[in-house]
Amino acid sequence: MREKQTPVLPRLWRLPALLVAVIALGAAAAPISATAAAPTSPPGQARPPASALRAFDAVTTVNERKAWKHMALIGSQYAIYTDRGLIEGPAPIKKKWPFLPKEFTRDIDAAAIAFSGPKFRWRHTWTKGTQAIVFEDGGIVTGPFRIPLPYDGLSDVNAGDAGAARIQHLAVRGGSATVPFTKAFEIPGLPLYGEALLPERFRSELDDFSVEFEKNAPKFSYYKGNERVVFDDRRVIELVNLDVKWPFLNAWRSGR
Repeated sequence: MREKQTPVLPRLWRLPALLVAVIALGAAAAPISATAAAPTSPPGQARPPASALRAFDAVTTVNERKAWKHMALIGSQYAIYTDRGLIEGPAPIKKKWPFLPKEFTRDIDAAAIAFSGPKFRWRHTWTKGTQAIVFEDGGIVTGPFRIPLPYDGLSDVNAGDAGAARIQHLAVRGGSATVPFTKAFEIPGLPLYGEALLPERFRSELDDFSVEFEKNAPKFSYYKGNERVVFDDRRVIELVNLDVKWPFLNAWRSGR
């Protein structure tokens, strides 16, 4: 029987398997903060009301070459961006990755990114319902395959240096989280991380979540509706409306 878990701190990150990842990623210089101040809206461009903005189907963050990049999915489209602006998209998923099965070209439940091989090659893990798929820009790595239940959110980290293909997953559903896992997709059974630190609305039923590393320590990003909260094991670092944080996505999120 598993030892009872305390919800006060994200004890998940004390497990030996992920200490390797913390050490490896922490050896590099600290990246630009994922919580840097958001840009303002372009002059003359009104911000649509938050109630008119669609939540992301899935969103994830990755530390690439000491800078934070984000990827979001809405319907049949994706966008890749930093806190300063768009890098790629919004554009059709099926045009970017034409080899994906039809069911994975829209309405994705959860998405995660880690690195595979040299030069920060992205390896994606996406889930939809009780199916998952792993792929890179060059093609499918494995899947689709069955997972035990749908996830609300998924995040990946490299266990070792960024060139290693060994990837650990973390998933959430409802008010619970998984232990780190590599192959057999786990059923969430631990309390959601940071439960005692967060507003009640962030303690269950997340839209997605992501784990980032900065200065040797993990930071968690939880997404719900038009909000994101970023926290570590001691405090809430940022609680912000996404239409203010990333105003360059507002037209996309409003369907224009």
